[in-house]
Amino acid sequence: MLGILRRIWGDGASGQVARKRMQFVLMHDRIDITPEMMEALKNDMIKVLSRYMEVECGSVKVDLEQGKDFMALISNVQVKRVYRHST
Repeated sequence: MLGILRRIWGDGASGQVARKRMQFVLMHDRIDITPEMMEALKNDMIKVLSRYMEVECGSVKVDLEQGKDFMALISNVQVKRVYRHST
């Protein structure tokens, strides 16, 4: 039975997820961004974006990704509508 499940979902998927999570934790430690600072950054982004569009605040996710020679801020924001004029 376990063999069938591994063929369907692949072997090591949870290991890849765990590895990505660990990389994320290590990256945060290296650049010294606290969870509080990440939350403040997210709130500031919501505040700025809200001037131009209606966003689903609970849907906002902010992550950091590290490449070989760079670090990127990745944000996912659900937009309900765009305002015609900034508020």
